[in-house]
Amino acid sequence: MTIEPYKKKRILGIFRGFPGLGRVVAGVSLLETLRDKYDYEIKFISYLQGNKYLRNRGYTHLKEVTPMDYCSIGLLPTNKMGVYIHNTIKEFMPDVIAIDGEPLILQSIKISYPEQHVVTLLNPADVYNPNNDKEAMDFFNALYSLSDLAIVHGLRKIKRDYRYKNIISINTIIRHEIIKIKNIPTNNIYCLLGGGTVNVDQQFEESTLTIGRLSQKVAIFLPEYTIHIVCSSPNIFKILKDNNCSNNVLLHKDIISAKKYYSDACLIITRSGRNTLSELAYLGIPAISFVSGCSYRKVEQTNNIKDINIPTITLVPKDVKVDTLAKICHKLISKKTSISLLPGNDEAIQSILDVKKI
Repeated sequence: MTIEPYKKKRILGIFRGFPGLGRVVAGVSLLETLRDKYDYEIKFISYLQGNKYLRNRGYTHLKEVTPMDYCSIGLLPTNKMGVYIHNTIKEFMPDVIAIDGEPLILQSIKISYPEQHVVTLLNPADVYNPNNDKEAMDFFNALYSLSDLAIVHGLRKIKRDYRYKNIISINTIIRHEIIKIKNIPTNNIYCLLGGGTVNVDQQFEESTLTIGRLSQKVAIFLPEYTIHIVCSSPNIFKILKDNNCSNNVLLHKDIISAKKYYSDACLIITRSGRNTLSELAYLGIPAISFVSGCSYRKVEQTNNIKDINIPTITLVPKDVKVDTLAKICHKLISKKTSISLLPGNDEAIQSILDVKKI
C-alpha cells in the first residue's frame, strides 16, 4: 500500500493596498491563523501601503506596482501586476484564494481558472450602500458575486443577497494580535490618522490634516498627557512637523504596531473606520471619532458610529473648538468599558476551511 506524502494546503491572499489598510489587516490575520493553527502555506500579494504593512510584519520578496498597474478600484488584470498574479497562481497552486478590495482581479481569476476556489472579504457597504450610485453597486456586486464565498464583516449585518452563491454576514474580523492585548491606561493619547494617504483625493488628505492639527492644538490644553500623532505617511508627517507648536506632541512618520498604542492608551483620536472602531470596542478603550473624507466615506463612517453605539466612543465634528475638544478628552479619559464586541474571526476561519465543500 502506497502512502501519499503529506501536502500542506495553500492559500493566497490578494489585498488592495491603498488608500489605507482597511483591505489588508483582516485578510492578513486570517491567513496567519490558517498558517499557525491549521498548517496552511500562505502567500501574500499587495502593494503600496499594503506592502509597507507586510514588511513591518516581516514578509519579504513583495512585488510592487507601477502607476499603470492600478486604478481607483484596484489592480488592473492586464498589466504587469496582473501577469505576476496569474504566474503566481500557476506556480503556487493555491487551494483557496482570498481577495479583499480587488473586483477586477477576482473577475480575471474566475475567467482564467473557473474551478479555482475564491473567497472575497467585504465591507457591508460593498454589498449594500444606498448612498452610492446604483450602477456602481450593481457593477461591484456582479464581480464580487463571482466568488465561491463572500464573507461580509463589519459593524452591521446585511440580509441574504441571492446574487451570491454563498454569503455570510459576521462581526468584524479583528487582528489576532489585538485579541491578545490588555489595555493598561497611562498618560498617553494616540491620534491614529489611518493607514496612510496614498492615492486619495484632496478632500481625504485635508480631512486627515484637520484631525492631526486639532490633536496638535488640543495638546496645549492637556499638558499632563503626551499626544502621539501616528501620521503613517511622509507627506502628512512633514506638514504637521512644520506646524508643531507643543512640547507634549510626538509625531510618528510611519505605521507603528497596534500593540504599542493600544497597550497604554488612555484615549484614542481617530476617524470612524470599521476596523479601528471594532478594535476600540473590543478593547474597551475610550475614543474620539471624526467622520471625514468624501461623501461616500462620510456616510459609511456615520453609519459605523450609529451601529457601534457605545458611550465611550464619541463622534465629534471636525469644526469643533479646541477648548471643547479638550473637555471631551478629559470626560472620556475617566471612562472605561468591558469588552462589548465579539470578533467574527472564528466564523470566518471555519467558512474558509469549508469552502471546498460548497
